[in-house]
Amino acid sequence: MRYQDQLVRQTQKALDDIARAARAVPEDKADWSPGGEARSVLSQMQELATGGAWFLPIIKDRTVPLFDEHARQEAAKLREKYSTVDECVEAARQSTSDLCQSIQAFPDAELEEEMTLPFGTYTMADLLAFHYWNLVYHFGQINQIQLLLGDKRMH
Repeated sequence: MRYQDQLVRQTQKALDDIARAARAVPEDKADWSPGGEARSVLSQMQELATGGAWFLPIIKDRTVPLFDEHARQEAAKLREKYSTVDECVEAARQSTSDLCQSIQAFPDAELEEEMTLPFGTYTMADLLAFHYWNLVYHFGQINQIQLLLGDKRMH
């Protein structure tokens, strides 16, 4: 099995897992935060709704998205258009599907090529997995919120 095929399988499963967990949080608690800088389920899902699309130019065109203040504000505006977990899940499914198509088409011979982003230098193999990593990262945060809300079931 190719690395890209396994990564697509893991990414799709991670999206299914986080969608199930986020939808298990009561709707009236979707925007609840445990406090401080901790983000709500909705906030995290808004990020994931647009996350696949953010990684797409890195994989398809080898271009680094802008990380300046204007780009962050534009990303925040885009995320705000999703007001429910269900809207976020549907958007995440579409952007992740598009990203997974690019991951599957990625040439084996280019996996070891490196690309520098503002936060480090990575191989393309690493970068192909960033969306997967981000899904799993937020899955853990959402599970923690569920526990704080008293839900001890594994979703």
